[in-house]
Amino acid sequence: MINKRNILLSTILAIAVVGVVVYFITRPQQHELLPQTFAPLPEKPKLIDEFHQNTEIYSVAFSPVDPSLIAFVDENGTIKMWNRNITNKPAVTLNHPDKYPSIGFSPTGKLLVCAAWNLILWDVDSGEKINTLKTSYGGFTFTPDGHFLATNNNVVKLWDIRNPKHITEAATFPFDEAHKAKGRACAVGISSDGKLIAAGYARGTINVWDLNTKQLVRTLKTSYYEMNFLKFSPNNKFLAAGGPVLFKDNNDKTWVSSGAKGYSMWELPNWKLHGSVQRGNIENLVFSPDEKICVGTNDWLFYGRGVEIWSTEDGAPITSLQTAAKDVSFSNDGNLLATGGRDGKVRVWKLNHKHLDLTTTPADVVRIIYCLPKDEEPPPDITTKLDESIRKVQDFYANELEKHGFGRKTFSFETDENGKLKVYLLRENDRIDYDLSNEIWIVILDKNTTFPKPNYKLPHFGRNKTFWYTSIGNNNLQDNVHAEALAGTNHGSLHYVYTKKRKIDSRDIAHELKLAFAAFDWKYPNFNRGPNKSKSLFARFNRLMPWGKGLVNLSKCEAEWLDRSRFFNPNQPFFDNRPEIDMNVSKADDSDSRLLRFTVADEDDIHQVQMFSPVDPKYHSMLNKFEGCHAINGKKTASVEYLLSNSEVKSLELRMIDMHGNIASRKFTIRDKTVEPEKQP
Repeated sequence: MINKRNILLSTILAIAVVGVVVYFITRPQQHELLPQTFAPLPEKPKLIDEFHQNTEIYSVAFSPVDPSLIAFVDENGTIKMWNRNITNKPAVTLNHPDKYPSIGFSPTGKLLVCAAWNLILWDVDSGEKINTLKTSYGGFTFTPDGHFLATNNNVVKLWDIRNPKHITEAATFPFDEAHKAKGRACAVGISSDGKLIAAGYARGTINVWDLNTKQLVRTLKTSYYEMNFLKFSPNNKFLAAGGPVLFKDNNDKTWVSSGAKGYSMWELPNWKLHGSVQRGNIENLVFSPDEKICVGTNDWLFYGRGVEIWSTEDGAPITSLQTAAKDVSFSNDGNLLATGGRDGKVRVWKLNHKHLDLTTTPADVVRIIYCLPKDEEPPPDITTKLDESIRKVQDFYANELEKHGFGRKTFSFETDENGKLKVYLLRENDRIDYDLSNEIWIVILDKNTTFPKPNYKLPHFGRNKTFWYTSIGNNNLQDNVHAEALAGTNHGSLHYVYTKKRKIDSRDIAHELKLAFAAFDWKYPNFNRGPNKSKSLFARFNRLMPWGKGLVNLSKCEAEWLDRSRFFNPNQPFFDNRPEIDMNVSKADDSDSRLLRFTVADEDDIHQVQMFSPVDPKYHSMLNKFEGCHAINGKKTASVEYLLSNSEVKSLELRMIDMHGNIASRKFTIRDKTVEPEKQP
């Protein structure tokens, strides 16, 4: 009996020992907590100085020989010469008789020129007026040696100013009947080697002459109503021109969009079109002295990012300044920018080496910020968890696009030198002006983090390519993840992903990125929106069920859209010709249904068109209903039709993506089913 009991006990003990050994061998291995590193957030150009004026600044210019000297003129013609190094002496004040003049220094820095209907020359050292010429449009430019000055006054004239007190006319460039049909000369530019002179005419023609022989070298055609600027780059590699964009409506009538001022750039000497950007409100464009970057100004902040800085080579955005500006000027060393606009302030900005060397992160990658309360430390191994989650999201998109026949394409995210996800750390109440102008940021907020709106702003991306930061509010976060997004209609959107420390849900991030990639409109899964635990528990259960996957998986339309997204196709040019979208409405039959026929055109070739209508017609500004898509397959023009059966729908939105991944949308208001709708540019 004793032996049997001992055998039984030994067996139980052996089983227990084996069980313990097996447990320790097969138990899940804990991740080794590795040291975490976070990247410092990139910074914008630094504001280093300001000059306050009571009226709108219309034009601004650095001295070409002294970066401490800046001249600017307001809308009323009051001129200031401001030396930033002299603080105990007021700026020199001069007066021009005309409104809205432009201003500039001669190449030697000895003369200051201000022009509208009158062009006046001042001596910079003494501030004395030297001479006056009659002109118009306010455009002027110097030859590189400063001996000659070109103006546009219906015709282009070249003036000998070697003796500025006795100016003589050196040449008048052709203005025959053919040119009259194209309009008046409204912009002029001279190449930096002094060999070419270009004139821009109303109705979009540019003529380029040899300055010595006076022979016509090239005629260029543009889509601009008139030329606001016409400039050669400092090393003569490019010619840039810009102004209000012309396009045609349904009745083949040509008209000007008040919200579309763009630019086009040609390569020299072959005169090939290098690229165009024909959206937004680009008032002026300047090149850096090394011509690596160009800067565009916008005086309507809601039509763009304010002052935008691009790569000259491919038009890729480098950074932006959230300040409305009418004009901008580079210092002669290329390190400083001076801007002036309707708020009456001249601002001086210092560019950092990443901007100047074009080493900023590409705009078509996803970037991640982890936000913390100011007195807390980041959760252990959070960077590893985020790296694992974002790679799962990458695999999800690759699988979905492959499933629909588009290959294993996926987006890219920013990595460090070891190929790991780069995570930026942002602490609550940190007010440094970080550069968050990249299109898509996933912002992971610690559960205890609150960023009140007055304390911190993130760019908001909508029609104007900017985001604003919103406070978390009373979301009653009970679940492991709460995701919310602001969707833009042009390119993408910024997403806030609120998460508890223990888990990052890749499926929620995948869903939110669909909004960021503009693959579809406002459609939220009911993942975690309940104010109490019972609804929160149901949300968790609902997310795990098979039907929950349908809220995340891509439809054929969505996959087709992402097939051309610039986030899924790296190294795309960022130049973007202006598309055209128009609509006709007719009754489909005797019922209340209406046939909507859209005409779309884009020189960058159209990939896909989508239409949206309001979920509830009474609240058309709220959630949108996806009405379907049409594959266009790279045509420059196309017509698409949709049958709308709900007679209460009075507003619609058509969205399109071109073959380079540029996205455009246009909203339409239908006043009556038998009346042509009001069009909103």
